[in-house]
Amino acid sequence: MPTPSQLKPSQGVLLIADITGYTVFLKESELEHAHGVLSDLLTVLVEGTRPPLAVSNLQGDAVFSYGIDTGAVSGQTFVEMIESIYVAFRRAIEQMTLNSTCDCNACANLGTLDLKFIVHHGEFLIQNIGANQELVGSEVIVAHRLAKNTVTATTGIRAYAVYTDSAVDALGLTHLADEWTPHREVYDSGEVEGWVTDMTPVWEAARIVR
Repeated sequence: MPTPSQLKPSQGVLLIADITGYTVFLKESELEHAHGVLSDLLTVLVEGTRPPLAVSNLQGDAVFSYGIDTGAVSGQTFVEMIESIYVAFRRAIEQMTLNSTCDCNACANLGTLDLKFIVHHGEFLIQNIGANQELVGSEVIVAHRLAKNTVTATTGIRAYAVYTDSAVDALGLTHLADEWTPHREVYDSGEVEGWVTDMTPVWEAARIVR
């Protein structure tokens, strides 16, 4: 097994798909049913994560994945992948709600859940720990810090994807970013500039054409 000094860094995309509202949902719902809901929704997120992305690990109510730069996927294809994951997530919640005959709090509160994405790009190391591939590096830290952000407070958008400037540049999404909302987060380590796109219209459009 290579030592940390022998590992070679990779450049690529970092993606976090994070279920929003789950802490309150869990607090106000029966644990057994709430856990089943989370398990089903995380499965939807994992199954929607397609090559060249690979799942690194599950982090509570989030899925962390990455894709090493190979030129195998265009920025437009990447955006469409995220949109398809979001539609599958919302469709799963809709089906759970329609098919449920249970009057527990977990089933009643399903509609409070939503999804956000963090898309970043940079350098990272991949370490094999057990069955997981753990990513380490300062850019990995940036991605995780962005999961705690002010997007909803400043824009009013609850379901969204945040693309950092580095992700927009690497994926060639400048032409799309011009239509997105500019956003900045300030952390103790510095500022992160990026763009926010509202995911709710994606779901509304999918429901119309279904």
